[in-house]
Amino acid sequence: MLPPIRDDLDLHSASPTAGGHPTWVIHDPVRNKFFQIEWRVFEVLRRWKFGTAKHIARAVNQQTTLEVTEQFVEKVSNFLSSHQLLRVEDDRGTKALTEIKKSTQRSWWTWLLHHYLFFRIPVFRPDQFLTWALPYVRILYSKPALFLVLFSLVSGLILLARQWDVFFAQLIDFFSVRGLVFFVIALVIAKIAHEFGHAFTAKMYGCRIPAMGIAFLVMWPMLYTDTNESWKLGSRRQRLNVAAAGVIVELAIAAMATFAWNFLPSGGLRDMAFVMATTTWISSLAINISPFMRFDGYYLLSDWWGIPNLHERSFRLARWWLREKLFGLNEPAPELFRRRRVALLILFAFCVWVYRFILFLGIAILVYNFFTKVLGIFLFLTEISWFILRPLWIELAEWRVRQKTILARKRVWISLVLLVCATLVLFIPWRASITTNAVLEAEAYSVVYLNAGGQLENLPVASGQEVKKGELLARL
Repeated sequence: MLPPIRDDLDLHSASPTAGGHPTWVIHDPVRNKFFQIEWRVFEVLRRWKFGTAKHIARAVNQQTTLEVTEQFVEKVSNFLSSHQLLRVEDDRGTKALTEIKKSTQRSWWTWLLHHYLFFRIPVFRPDQFLTWALPYVRILYSKPALFLVLFSLVSGLILLARQWDVFFAQLIDFFSVRGLVFFVIALVIAKIAHEFGHAFTAKMYGCRIPAMGIAFLVMWPMLYTDTNESWKLGSRRQRLNVAAAGVIVELAIAAMATFAWNFLPSGGLRDMAFVMATTTWISSLAINISPFMRFDGYYLLSDWWGIPNLHERSFRLARWWLREKLFGLNEPAPELFRRRRVALLILFAFCVWVYRFILFLGIAILVYNFFTKVLGIFLFLTEISWFILRPLWIELAEWRVRQKTILARKRVWISLVLLVCATLVLFIPWRASITTNAVLEAEAYSVVYLNAGGQLENLPVASGQEVKKGELLARL
C-alpha cells in the first residue's frame, strides 16, 4: 500500500508548458514551497486513493488517453516522499524522514561556507500592511497613472535637451563624497520602491507575501521580497507582471525624477532627483534584467519560455550535449524539446557559465584585495573552488561513471588530441620577446618648483653632465 498524501497540501492549476501540455502546482503551506507537476503525475494523484501502484496505473490507462506503468507510479511516490509530501503513519515513514533529515544536515564548515556565499535576513512580515494599503495603491496600476509617467518622461526629456550642459556638468560634480552619499540614499529609496512593486503586484493577484528583508550574496547586501506564491497563479502574464513590477517601478521613478529635475532649485532635492533619473535605474537594469543570475530577468525569461527551473534544466541539457560532442555516447537527452529550443537552451547555458565565471572571478579578486592578505587568499580560494572548480568536479564525476564506455570510443581520443593541441597553442610561449610601449625615467630625480613665474633664459648645464652643490642649473 502506498502511504497517503498530506491533507494540508493545496493544488492549483498552472499555465501550460511551451508545448501546450497542462500543468499543476502543489503548494506546501508549511514550508511555503511549490512543486510543478505534469499531466501524468496529476492523473496519478487523482487516483492515489486506489492504494497500490498496480491499481493506480490500471485506472489511469483505462480512464484516460495516457499510458503509465507501475514503475512510473513508484517514481511519483518516491518524489512525494523525498519532498515530504506524504503523511507519516508508520515506522517506515518515520525512518524515511529521518534519512532525509540526515542527508540535509550540513557540517559546520558547509554551513559557514553556504552562509558566507548567500543568506537571508527577514526584516518584517508585510502581508497585513499590504492588505491594508492595497486600496490606496491600486490607483498606481490605472491608465491615468501610466499616462502621467509617459507624460513625465517625454516632457522631462524635451526640457532636459534645452539644458543638457547643466545636466552633464552635474554628472561630473557627482564624482565626489557628497555625490556618493546622495547615490546611496537614492539607491536605497529606489530599491525599497522596487521591492514594494513586486509585493503590491503579487498582492493584487491574491498572493500572500510572508517576508521582506535583506539578502547577502558574497557579503553584498540587497533587498528581497518573498513572492513564491506567485507560482500558484494560473496566468503566465500575471507572473510576468509580478517579476517585472520592480524594474517598472524604478523606470517610472526615473521618468518622474527627470521631469522634476527641470523645475527643482539647486540643492539636496534636485541632487536626489538627478541620481534617481540617471544612475539608480541604470544599475537596476544592469543587475535585475540579467537572466544569468536568479534575479528578475531570470524569472521573466523562465515564465516567457514556460520552463521552470530554467538554469538547472538548461545546464543538464548543455552537459549532455557536451558529452555527446566529445565522446559520442548516444545517450538520450534529459528532456525532449524542439530542435530550435534545444539549441537555444544549450547556448543559454554556456552564456550563463561564461558570465558566472567572469563574475565570480571578479568577486574573488575584489575579496582578495579588500581583506587582509591571509583572509583574502582564503576567501579567494573558497570562491574559485565553490563556484568554478566544484561544477567542473561534478561533471568529471559523471565522466568517471561512464569511464569504460568513454574509453571505448574513438572520438574520445580525437577529442583528447585536440585538447592537448589547444593547450599547447594557449600556454606554450611561441615568441621569446614581447614588444610594448614604455617610458624610461631616471632612478633618482627631483622636481623643482618656483615661487614666481618666469621665462627660461639660459640653461648652462648639458644633458648627462655632473653638477656640484651650489652650481647654477638654469637662469630665469
